[in-house]
Amino acid sequence: MACYMVTYQLSGANRNEAIKRFTEGSAMQAPQGAKDLGRWHAANGHTGWAVVETDDPKIIADWLLHWTDIMSYEVEPVIGDEEFGSLVQKHGLG
Repeated sequence: MACYMVTYQLSGANRNEAIKRFTEGSAMQAPQGAKDLGRWHAANGHTGWAVVETDDPKIIADWLLHWTDIMSYEVEPVIGDEEFGSLVQKHGLG
């Protein structure tokens, strides 16, 4: 499974709609075929991060379509420390 970090930006004008969707819960749950590994929210309430695991990035795109009308986002594949450490070792850098 591949991991993806989703970084979102929310404008103040959309705050109340975002809170409504967040408290309803359905749009926040990772869709079938993906595992939500965690979400973090900046104290300012305008930026957040989610790490999602899936073999199909289309699942993430489908999930985020619930939010694209009120926020912008970036999705980037990421690897963990253990995976990165093994690459460092492979290349003789550690």
